Amino acid sequence: AKLVPTLNKLNGSTLFAPTNDAIERHRKETSKSAFALALDGDESQTLADNVQEVLRQDLFYHLLNYTLDSVPEQLTPQLTLHFPALPLEPPTGDPPPSPPWLPVPGGLLGGEPQRLRTTVRDGASYIGVDSQGQGGAKAVKDLVPTANGNIYGIDRVLDTPRDLFHEVSSRPGLATISRLLPEALKDVLTSTPHLTLFFPTDEAWKTVDPIEMRYLESGFAEQDMAKIVGLHASGTGSDGHGSVGWSENWRKSDLTNFTTLEGHKVRVNISEDGSATVSGRTIIEQDIYAANGVLHTVDSLLLNPDIFQLNAEKYLLALNATSFVALLRAANLSHYVDDRHDGQPWTILAPRDDVFTLDGWKTSPLPTFSLNDGEDKPPVNITELQRVLKYHIIPGKLKPGDLDETTLVGTELREEGLGGERQVVEVSVHGSGKNGRVERKGDGEIGFGGALVIGEAVEINDCVIYVLSKPLTPPTDVIEAALPFAHFSTFLTSAFATHMDDVLRISPSTTVLIPHNSAWSPLGLLTDYLLLPESREHLANVVRHHVLKEVVYPGDPILSPKSAASKTFATLEGSDVRMEHGKITGSGGWSAPLRVLSREILTRTGVIHELEGGLLIPRSVQVNIGDLAMAGKGSIMMGLVQKAGFGKVLNGTMKLDLDEWEHGLIGSPVSAKSSRNRKKGKGQEDNPKPRKEEVGWTLMCPRDEAFKGVNLTRMLEDTEGLKTFVRQHLIPVPASSSSESWEYLNRKPRAQLSSEEEEEDARPIPVEDEATYSTLLSANSLYGDIVFRLTGSNVNSYLVGIKGAKGKGGAEDFARVLKWGRTTITSSSPPATPPSNSTGSQSPFESLPSVEWDLLGDRPTTLRSGVILIDRPLIPFVEGWWMAWGQAVTFGTFASFAIMGGWTGVVMWWRRKESEATYEPIGGHDDE
Repeated sequence: AKLVPTLNKLNGSTLFAPTNDAIERHRKETSKSAFALALDGDESQTLADNVQEVLRQDLFYHLLNYTLDSVPEQLTPQLTLHFPALPLEPPTGDPPPSPPWLPVPGGLLGGEPQRLRTTVRDGASYIGVDSQGQGGAKAVKDLVPTANGNIYGIDRVLDTPRDLFHEVSSRPGLATISRLLPEALKDVLTSTPHLTLFFPTDEAWKTVDPIEMRYLESGFAEQDMAKIVGLHASGTGSDGHGSVGWSENWRKSDLTNFTTLEGHKVRVNISEDGSATVSGRTIIEQDIYAANGVLHTVDSLLLNPDIFQLNAEKYLLALNATSFVALLRAANLSHYVDDRHDGQPWTILAPRDDVFTLDGWKTSPLPTFSLNDGEDKPPVNITELQRVLKYHIIPGKLKPGDLDETTLVGTELREEGLGGERQVVEVSVHGSGKNGRVERKGDGEIGFGGALVIGEAVEINDCVIYVLSKPLTPPTDVIEAALPFAHFSTFLTSAFATHMDDVLRISPSTTVLIPHNSAWSPLGLLTDYLLLPESREHLANVVRHHVLKEVVYPGDPILSPKSAASKTFATLEGSDVRMEHGKITGSGGWSAPLRVLSREILTRTGVIHELEGGLLIPRSVQVNIGDLAMAGKGSIMMGLVQKAGFGKVLNGTMKLDLDEWEHGLIGSPVSAKSSRNRKKGKGQEDNPKPRKEEVGWTLMCPRDEAFKGVNLTRMLEDTEGLKTFVRQHLIPVPASSSSESWEYLNRKPRAQLSSEEEEEDARPIPVEDEATYSTLLSANSLYGDIVFRLTGSNVNSYLVGIKGAKGKGGAEDFARVLKWGRTTITSSSPPATPPSNSTGSQSPFESLPSVEWDLLGDRPTTLRSGVILIDRPLIPFVEGWWMAWGQAVTFGTFASFAIMGGWTGVVMWWRRKESEATYEPIGGHDDE
């Protein structure tokens, strides 16, 4: 260190010289100390620091600028020649000033040199002891007087005091404040000069509220910790000019007032027994020397009640929601929870830190980083992050007692897809008190968006905080929201097939009514038609008709079956639907009103509800018999119908002249036990005017493959035979009987229909075992009627055949029903009065209880038309010679033989009578 000239220059000094053994021991214990590096000849250190500044300062700490002839018995501070200063960074390469190198006053202690204490303990002198007189280096050599001072041999190297931060962190009784210090304050305590600290001990922190302590320990209390440290630190000293507040100066009455870094005044008072207090707090340990000041410990915090105020952000940090706070700061949304809180109250839904680190939690809508990640934090979409976080903030103070089970509350998230309106979150309450209100604070009783509340709700200032078991996910678009529900798959497939998925995603402020998959199957051929590639526009209109251009959230009275309200809603398809008593009817009037099942499936643009029991068919979807036959692969039968002159049946425009028919239950199912009377005029009067009526048509349509064994060329050449064949497959259903025939279904609420009844409702005609229908051939043939037979236990397994036909085992007269389908063509004007049986005979449905017509809200407004797909054609039955004349010939022959036999008997009897002998009287003739 080249300090020999310095020692020679000093006049009247004291050197505390460690023995050789002490230096060697210090060298081994601290291999990186300045002593060790100098003794080991580290050339790199010499080249880096030509002045050997650290070694020089360590040696100056062993040197007093006055002669100490003896060590005072009492604890006494001594002034060394060590003037602590910040090291040069990097160390200078300039040559040192010319010798003698004397210490230069200045540095970090306000121009004062560093102190060390001496005392006598157990008869021995000790150098560098602590404030309690303990520790230090023992004087092991007798005093050696010199020409310019004294030398004390000591048994250890004196360690220079370190900076205040290291002194604080090394004190066992200051572990709490050491743990709470943020990085920025550590730098302040390391380099700020002439500081006087009055730091509270660990016991003092036990009086702080546990919530406040959890906040301070969160790692995000930098500002408040800076304020706390500032209230316990002074940089001006007791003289107000930057002196260090050593206790030796407290004896001066005019140097007992300190101004803290926060601008507050504190005063030190000295008692007669030597103890001291600062602002009424007891100073436990005085004068812990440091390189840049002095440290005193006190038994309590120097805080006033109004100094330290918690807000929502601080409470969140205390409630183990530090990641949530970090995200709010990263998204520039901390104004919702800090002291500003936008000037209004908020309800904060905060997930705890541990839910971000759970194994398998890969779908969290919130990224897992904190503000401490610095430059290495993962990239994040700020716009999407703000969207997610705003979904956790609810305007107003929503206390547990204000909640009920059916609550949907608006959040701070305003969706573009909702026209700028607030997105809502579902609130569920699992426990209730009086009048359904929560009486406690809701631990485990309340849920938000599927996440449970953990612990009690915290009310702080103008905010209420609920800690959640998991982060909330804002509602996604309609498609993403519906995908997890398997029973929506057919509707979603239809949306994708028609490219309506993007429309559903972006259409603002909508309610989507999604039918179950089970609603599609009963429609039979209608479903097949809608799924054809050439029917995509019709399918798209069906999808659009299920989208209301208004958000109808769960809990809306219109969804309640008990509600008397009714309302018309516009749809994306263009036509309206009507909702009443919790049921909805499509514009096409194709089916009975369907039950809307309210489900809290929220979306980015509104909400999804489930539709039970069917589809909403709009009036724009006009599906006729030809369309259904095409869907059933019945193009051959369609061609035959056209060729036979019945092409208008396929598009639903063909009318029926009722006078061409005989009387009876025309087009209605007839019991197998009933008889039909086709004799003209019986039971009714002739109608001189032809009666043309719009009717529904049911086409018995064999599939194309059913004609493989049929000679179509021959059939087409036989015009009359072709017409007969087609008539055999056409069932007319006049409007007067169509609605009446379905009354038994329409009287039942839609929600009470079984799956079999739902399928029957989608059929063109009602069918039961042995149900008989007239065809167009029935007016000309005794074998024109067709009959249905139920086979097996499956209610949907039917055979249909020509009634009364006696063919080859009936094989050519019966076919298996493969599928049904009903058209969507609406009638021009539905009946205004209850239909009556035109024949005057009793309808099989007249035994049902009477119901007023205007109350039959489920009655269809369409003429029932459709297609019954069968596996083989029904060949019209033609009686053979034997069936036509056999009985008559047999009877005539038998009668002829009977007559001939009778006459033969009479003749024989007569002849026998004539051949009998005659006798005269005995005795001959009388004599005269």
